Amino acid sequence: MSGTLFIASIIGVIGGILCRFFSTPVWSLAALFGVFGFVFIVAYAVKRREAYALLACATVVAALILTRLLFIPSELPSSFVSLVDTKVSFEGTIVSDPDIRDSNQHVVIEVEKEGEATKILAFAPLFPKLAYGERVEVSGKLKYPEPFTTDGGRTFAYDEYLAKDGIFSLISYAEVTVLEEPEGFFTNARGFLYSIKHAFVDALMRALPQAQAALASGLIAGGKQGLGDDLLEAFTIAGLLPIIVLSGYNVMIVADWIRKLFGFLPKRFSILLSALAVAAFVLAAGGGSSAVRAGFMAGLALFARVTNRTYVALRALAAVFIGMLFLNPLLLLNDPGFQFSFVATLGLILGTPIVERRLLWIKNEFLREIAATTVAAQIAVLPLLLYQTGNLSLVSLLANVLVLPFVPLTMLLSFLAALVSFVVPNIAPLAGAPAFVFLSYIIGVGEISASLPYAHLIVYAFPFWIVIGLYLLIAYIFLELCGAKVAAVKGTG
Repeated sequence: MSGTLFIASIIGVIGGILCRFFSTPVWSLAALFGVFGFVFIVAYAVKRREAYALLACATVVAALILTRLLFIPSELPSSFVSLVDTKVSFEGTIVSDPDIRDSNQHVVIEVEKEGEATKILAFAPLFPKLAYGERVEVSGKLKYPEPFTTDGGRTFAYDEYLAKDGIFSLISYAEVTVLEEPEGFFTNARGFLYSIKHAFVDALMRALPQAQAALASGLIAGGKQGLGDDLLEAFTIAGLLPIIVLSGYNVMIVADWIRKLFGFLPKRFSILLSALAVAAFVLAAGGGSSAVRAGFMAGLALFARVTNRTYVALRALAAVFIGMLFLNPLLLLNDPGFQFSFVATLGLILGTPIVERRLLWIKNEFLREIAATTVAAQIAVLPLLLYQTGNLSLVSLLANVLVLPFVPLTMLLSFLAALVSFVVPNIAPLAGAPAFVFLSYIIGVGEISASLPYAHLIVYAFPFWIVIGLYLLIAYIFLELCGAKVAAVKGTG
């Protein structure tokens, strides 16, 4: 019954989060679900029926997730509301690694007023360079973040996207002055991790030209800054954008290297070392929410591949899904990255074996696996991708198959180039030459693919029920293919 309990828990989590949109106060809904949960627990104690256990699980989990929502800020604190659209000045602390862009740096600053605290997103000049944990003074005009229009008549809810991180206001042209250096062991430890990432990126910049260095940085440390608008658009059209952020695939490459390196050890130790490698890689990349999410998802996909225990991997995926939403329930609806990661990993676990069996005509096992994982992940995310962005890339499959086999080697050569550049800066360009060749190849595939006629189409906005219908269709096809496999096995028996 444990598998169905996981399903009931997921239903409870999603149902509880969706209930926050009702006009009824969240606390009263939490109490109501709690009462129902108690009733079903008593009913199960009297009559041991599985239905009572499942209903008890779903309602109790819904009550818990609603209770969790009570402790998550949902709007700008009242003491700050009167300051919106006025010139303000606050003292606060930088609470995340500044995001360096081409013309400015995005800095999240936690400030306090009249005993109430909130986070402000400040768009500051590139200089002075700011760092995590610094005590700063920020001034400028305080505004609410606003949604903006995107392709195909869509609207991106930028305000809700920031709200998931507790950010309800911003300052577009901020003046930021450093008052104090970071203090405290944990603050300095986290700042040290960020400094490792920055030193790595600086080393790549010495070893490689701008575009190649930006791509190498994205492959290894995550992020897409420095690529430039044209190249970024080309990667988007070609469907290659996931490889230049810290995706589960990139993290899994590192874990796979460690697993193969220690392949002579018992399988349990090999998996454990791979998991430790994932954790270390995520921490070195800064330990942000996107990196943590990618680490979890990559770890699950690696576990499924190593153990060939799909059902257990699905349970683990469900556990991660529930756990991350208990930490931050707003991820479910307000974070497209979380949505894509979960759906893509589900597609990899369920779809890769089915797709791979239909690609036996590809004799090379490595290429067959690359093609199977690419197809499975893209089928899984396609309905959600079309709903969120409208970008239907007609060259994505080909571009990914051409690029993905070279990603592990490109990451390794880029890492070695950065290492040599860090130790012996004078020979950095020479050390970066091998990586330059493969990075240029990936850029070339992206640009050529994007330039092909009808490389992509923009699908206009459509209602969410169509997404549900498409996933039901995918589920039906999946079940039919699974049924065909079982019938074939019985026939041979």
